[in-house]
Amino acid sequence: MKKILFLLTIAAAFILSSCDKESSLGVSKVTTYATMTLNGASSIFWQLGTAYTDPGIVAMEGTTDISSKVETSALPNVAVGGFYTITYSVANSDGFKAYATRKVIVTDISDPLNGYYSSALTRKNISANTTSNRGPFTTMVFAVGAGKYYISDLIGGWYNYGSGYGTGYAGPGIVLKNADNSVTLVSASSWTWGPCAITSAGATVDPTTKTWVLNTTGGPALANYTWKVTLSNPVSF
Repeated sequence: MKKILFLLTIAAAFILSSCDKESSLGVSKVTTYATMTLNGASSIFWQLGTAYTDPGIVAMEGTTDISSKVETSALPNVAVGGFYTITYSVANSDGFKAYATRKVIVTDISDPLNGYYSSALTRKNISANTTSNRGPFTTMVFAVGAGKYYISDLIGGWYNYGSGYGTGYAGPGIVLKNADNSVTLVSASSWTWGPCAITSAGATVDPTTKTWVLNTTGGPALANYTWKVTLSNPVSF
């Protein structure tokens, strides 16, 4: 009896194994994912007001060129200076998509105040009446037209670089250089702790020495702190 049961068990296992092989037949499939290679740099500067011509991208599925299938997101608005991101996407023959991006910085390329600035920072704790210092870090400034400038971090990298928190903790904004070289805030992008602000008192730029001095608050959640941000010694793009 035990021998019969043993043989029946083996037979059942064989049948189940055969059924499993049949049910999985044709399910597995090898796909070749597309690869994308940008022509030119992943970040480029573009002259404000000049029609944009994209350097393009090469997409391959194995050894097959599928660049003609690439879809591109909206191109930069060259009439408005600022940061733009172009996203490229392409699907392989099985419908799996690949993506790539390019940053385009639309600016008046010849503006003498453009550059990567060194930032020296002093932060005041208002309630404790104490100060602390950080820097130098790198802050990007570029012209966006009509006397306005994009500044990549209005607190000069205090949290982005100084605390190592990353770009989500940078507070970018656009400022206006007035005729008397005073500086006022035009707009600030929202970030982790709310948009930064610039107090009008003492915010200046010296076009001769290429030095910006900003008195900044870091947003509503950082109301207990103010920063003096000095941007100097720019390196050209």
